[in-house]
Amino acid sequence: MTLTRTIAVAALGFLGATFSAAAQDLENGAAQYRKCKTCHDLGDGAKNKTGPVLNGIIGRKVGSVEGFNYSASLKGLAADGLTWTDDKLDKYIADPKSVVPNGSMAFAGIKDKEDRADLIAYLKKGGK
Repeated sequence: MTLTRTIAVAALGFLGATFSAAAQDLENGAAQYRKCKTCHDLGDGAKNKTGPVLNGIIGRKVGSVEGFNYSASLKGLAADGLTWTDDKLDKYIADPKSVVPNGSMAFAGIKDKEDRADLIAYLKKGGK
């Protein structure tokens, strides 16, 4: 292996670890979740509040939490088969009304992309 190639491989490894760590700042994710926890519960023993529980949200069909009364707009998205993916949740957290125009969630959104990525990582970990 040439010196140039060795340096390039090492640099790529360093950059990959840096980007991975940045996207997984769970401490910041927990701080961002504090904006959500008044209405949403997460973790062991989570219960529906004003909003549905957020356990297992990634990969979950929209409007599918048992016992939660969703808005007509979310019920419509559920009927269309929408599933919460990282990208869809990112768009929703950035600007809820852009995804669910007539939804009942009274939240302006989180504008910073890194804060949203950290929040999504935190939600994936179940608040741990």
